[in-house]
Amino acid sequence: MAQGSGTTKSTVLLDRHRELGAKLTNFGGWEMPLQYSGIVAEHNAVRNSTGVFDVSHLGKLSVSGPGSTDALERALTANIGALEAGAATYALVLNEDGGAIDDVFAYRIADEDWLVVPNASNVEAVAAAIRDQGAEPVDVWDRWTILALQGPDAFDVFNSIAPGSPALELPLHRWMTVDLLGEPTIVARTGYTGERGFELYVPTSVSEKVFDMLLDSGTAPVGLGARDTLRLEMGYALYGHELTEDINPLEASLGWTLAWDTPFRGREALAKIKEAGPARRLFALRATDRGVPRQDYPVFVGDAEIARLTSGNFSPTLGTGIGLALGPAEAKPEIGSTVEIEARGRRIPAVIVKPPFIEHGPKKS
Repeated sequence: MAQGSGTTKSTVLLDRHRELGAKLTNFGGWEMPLQYSGIVAEHNAVRNSTGVFDVSHLGKLSVSGPGSTDALERALTANIGALEAGAATYALVLNEDGGAIDDVFAYRIADEDWLVVPNASNVEAVAAAIRDQGAEPVDVWDRWTILALQGPDAFDVFNSIAPGSPALELPLHRWMTVDLLGEPTIVARTGYTGERGFELYVPTSVSEKVFDMLLDSGTAPVGLGARDTLRLEMGYALYGHELTEDINPLEASLGWTLAWDTPFRGREALAKIKEAGPARRLFALRATDRGVPRQDYPVFVGDAEIARLTSGNFSPTLGTGIGLALGPAEAKPEIGSTVEIEARGRRIPAVIVKPPFIEHGPKKS
């Protein structure tokens, strides 16, 4: 199971991270690499070539047996039953009021066999939500190390460690099992950066060797710091920021995740919110002067506070601050209009933009 003592857990690659000079941080109870060479350098490696993240702290729940698909259709917001074996989908797990318990990826292994991947801090809450719908999740965290290989050169790098693999032909949100170092490895066309790439579910027995193979190919090790700037540039939601039990998906611009013709928990509450219109709306902004927006900074039009930042950071690609903010729907500013972010006693001018912040976009091929 997870390595470590006391309340702090770690992945099986912790010693390698230390050897690579990683600056470690406590993230949701896990000792994880925040950065190696530096957040900006690692961010740029992913945007311009390739990077590899150890995201093994993510939960891994096996859901199988008769009725598991029906249970997941009630527990998750996606059209689970429509997925074929070998497909994956992003979905939300909601409470009865429509607030978000977590966001997850679900992988269909076979007819009544699934792998659900929640955020590390929400594993028990997601398991309970599935259990409430009649299935019994099994925690299989210790089976795999998850290595996210991301960047425009990711396919070339993967080909260097698995020459000619049929996984190179996978479209987005599909997966297959391939042989790596004699062990069956799940290779999925998923990720959280907006770049082409894979997430490799590598058996723990060979995970350090596979990690080193990727590094030997010239791939940069990347920490959680760059993972956050990469996802923010794409406008992707992060649980605890744009998604919480107090923020519903209609407010967070995630209505596209809702399969309205399925019986997911929270559907009735969200249908009423949809009919009346969400009370709050999420929007994106880009600073036009020096200063870095941060979570919970207020956003002003004149003297009126119209929103609070849910996420904010420096964009290495744009060379300026960017953020996502949530405020009353009636105060949502128009694209192209100007606002000010209050940061430690000064105002940072910003312009309202449509996400994503950069033109890379998720690579479909």
